[in-house]
Amino acid sequence: MSDYLSLPLRLPNSHRQAHDCLATLTQHVATRVLENHWTPSHLDGISDASHQAWKYFNEHASFDELDDHALYEALHELPAPDDFELYLPSRYRRCILQKVGETLRSHVDRREAFQSIQHVLPTHKIRRIHRRHIKEELWDDGDYLSSGYVDVLIDQLNGYYDRYGEYPETYFDLQDCPEYSNGVLPYSADDGPTSGQAVNYQYDKDAGAMTVKVKTPDTLTPETQGDWSWAEHGLTSYDAFADLLAQGTLSAPEFQPTRRKTGDTIYELSFPVEIEHAETGDDTECVLALDAGMRKDMTAIVVNEDGEQLSRPSFIRFTDRDRMRRLHHERSRLNDCLAELRRDGCAYTDEFAHVQSEYERVNNKIQHKRGQLTHDVANQVVALTLLYDVDTIVHEDLRSLSPPRGEGALSWELSSWARRDIIEKIEYRAECAGVDIERVYPEGTSRVCPRCGSTGHTCKSPDHHEEKWWGGHFRCDNARCSFQGDRDYVGALNVARVFFSNGDGLDHGFTTSYIEDAETVLARRSAGERSLALRSSSDSRSDAGTRLTFGYGVVAYMPGQAGTTVGGGSANVAPAVALPESNADGSDGRGPTAHQCTCFKRCTTESY
Repeated sequence: MSDYLSLPLRLPNSHRQAHDCLATLTQHVATRVLENHWTPSHLDGISDASHQAWKYFNEHASFDELDDHALYEALHELPAPDDFELYLPSRYRRCILQKVGETLRSHVDRREAFQSIQHVLPTHKIRRIHRRHIKEELWDDGDYLSSGYVDVLIDQLNGYYDRYGEYPETYFDLQDCPEYSNGVLPYSADDGPTSGQAVNYQYDKDAGAMTVKVKTPDTLTPETQGDWSWAEHGLTSYDAFADLLAQGTLSAPEFQPTRRKTGDTIYELSFPVEIEHAETGDDTECVLALDAGMRKDMTAIVVNEDGEQLSRPSFIRFTDRDRMRRLHHERSRLNDCLAELRRDGCAYTDEFAHVQSEYERVNNKIQHKRGQLTHDVANQVVALTLLYDVDTIVHEDLRSLSPPRGEGALSWELSSWARRDIIEKIEYRAECAGVDIERVYPEGTSRVCPRCGSTGHTCKSPDHHEEKWWGGHFRCDNARCSFQGDRDYVGALNVARVFFSNGDGLDHGFTTSYIEDAETVLARRSAGERSLALRSSSDSRSDAGTRLTFGYGVVAYMPGQAGTTVGGGSANVAPAVALPESNADGSDGRGPTAHQCTCFKRCTTESY
């Protein structure tokens, strides 16, 4: 099996106007082609088609249906000349159809999810408690719900219920035809790297440079073949791109407008590389068990089939959550200002435009922070996976999660979308590294003692004993055991117990041992791999060791040395239990030096 990973190369600003035209034209044309195909019959048809998406369509008929004059008026906000006729090159048309076809295919799965949820909808608006009930009833229909789309779908259904007082009968009643917000253009429907009629590209491995030619329109509304021009660019690659390309085969790029944190738009060509998955083993003797918490993005522990813990429990928490919280509050404030200006009839004033631009700027920063969070935490998890050479990653099925209380909208936003995105990013990384991914439905994993199997309760903190269902600290009710520990740590252990029980619940005869200590390891974002000249003498070791690397994840490990350093971004790995006094010596607990890596494999090295 294989997967596609991609990295972008930025197009120069010297041809910005041509790229603006390409992006704007693509956005408007694709939206209108999609509108003409937004029917149940087309969703059924493309669902049955197994080839490239563009081949499903009749190329000429699809564009004959376009209203050229309406498109001209939308682009120029002026009436179109009577003799106006839009000219689009053949391969550009195919790329547009590929884009539209991929969108239709994504809604095939969403429609099936909607149809599977219809029979369990209540007669009233879906409240917090009903979310989990719905997920439990749909347990057997899991393929459409494992990505967490059910939460998005429930929000859509509630919005529809608020407007009409009932739930929609069909998916097309619920979902209006999507409208593209940007001019992304996939070139996979073109004729290849050197024969392409929309883009040409050639990579010089020795020079580390990519030569590309992109065909762009000279105007927003080209009327003839002469209104399209080729522009050639020499793009310099970077180490991560070269490392990725060394692992696989280059595929057709995608033209992408990218919004930066500052609000500016840049244009890139994103090149996918086909990476072969490493082989996975047949037997699972050791797992990395994960528990998604509320204040911690992930808790991880390594457990073998005998119930022995092979690692210290680790919390992984995104260190920039406070920044995200402040941005969220600022976005809410600006949204309230916009609503007030609309009520006062000031929706077309300079003040409204200024507040709107600030809202978009803050929202753009939130989107970038979201991406940073999910990638960094996923890198940490996979780094731990490779470090301990586990066979399988086991995580809690997302359908078992309920919306938390007590921290408002942002907490639910973080704990729902982040968990889904983190798991998805862990999955494709693990597949490339040859590690299996399994999910379990853990019933009551935070209420059962992993040491003795007895029931327990959660309380506010180690200093409290009163039971709180939302508490973050677990206490075993068995007086002869008296085990206590972090709730998420207990949850991760019990996820492993459910997996090894080979059933749907906890095997109370299968318990785990506790390794007694923990350490704190900080993982910070690195600007890149340091040169040999800048490394200290402690960074270089004469003894052979194993450096386990993945993506931007950072892992260094010296056999026989207890300490390890695991990284991959601004995520903090903290202990799941308090350090015993014997280890609280003020040291930072770090092992050998870690440095930036971009490989997608385990490799042996003579030095660090």
